[in-house]
Amino acid sequence: MLALALAVVARQAVAAVSVLPGDGCPSSAAIAAHLERLGALELLSQLGTAEVKVEEPSLHVYFRDRRGESLGVRVVTATTDCAARAALAAAVIAAFAGDWAQTALVPPASVATAKTPSPQEPTSLARPPWRSEVGGMVLGIHDGDAGGFGLGVRADLGRGAWMASALFEGSSERTQPLGSGQGAYRFVRAGLGLGACMRWSRVFWDATLVPMVDRLSLRGKNLQTNETVTSWGLAFAGHTRLGWRGRRLRPFLFAGASYRVPGERMTLVDRPDKVPLSPVNAEAGLGISIAISP
Repeated sequence: MLALALAVVARQAVAAVSVLPGDGCPSSAAIAAHLERLGALELLSQLGTAEVKVEEPSLHVYFRDRRGESLGVRVVTATTDCAARAALAAAVIAAFAGDWAQTALVPPASVATAKTPSPQEPTSLARPPWRSEVGGMVLGIHDGDAGGFGLGVRADLGRGAWMASALFEGSSERTQPLGSGQGAYRFVRAGLGLGACMRWSRVFWDATLVPMVDRLSLRGKNLQTNETVTSWGLAFAGHTRLGWRGRRLRPFLFAGASYRVPGERMTLVDRPDKVPLSPVNAEAGLGISIAISP
């Protein structure tokens, strides 16, 4: 008999409570167990269904009638503990089901034919909200010939698993031997690209591909005539980040590489000395971003 009772409860849980895809916290079974203790699981099964989704820092509960039409949504602040989330979701569902049953004024079997409101709250197929952040980076750069340092600023706008990124970077001056002196070079570049991201409860990862307009400055050092030349080109940069999801501040580590076209070289006016510059740059560093919206 006990096994039969547990099987009935399990079927009710599958029919009445579902958890939209996420990190599995909380589970539908845990929510159903709390609803059973509250005596609300059977009532919910008669009236309709509840769908639970966690979008940090909120817990969303969507309600539908037996025809699958939306009846409303409840949003509360989520906790980080899975057991507490399950208990919170069950309490919200039980309260809604109790109010729903009192105001329906018709037997549960007739709920499917009762006129229900059509609110504009999002359903389980609705898109997640937009999120945005802006941050700064400190990076080390190397092109296979010379290394240096740089600074960067990036802004990100995302929705779901996709994001758009605006990126600005500038490097310190690097030098290579050139004739009797040295040739120095540095770049400043900016661009806009697209990327993909994955977010967990406390960690995030993303990768972006950003076409960038690149301004390369070349100048001589310790030469008889130290001229400066500016060259414009296009760089294709790939970045990946791994960071900590704080409520507002989000520190991260990142690595990237870029390829510049056209390639450049440093030359002397009165001599045939030519030093080709590598079109490939590798970089890595750390940064921190500030969340404007979750």
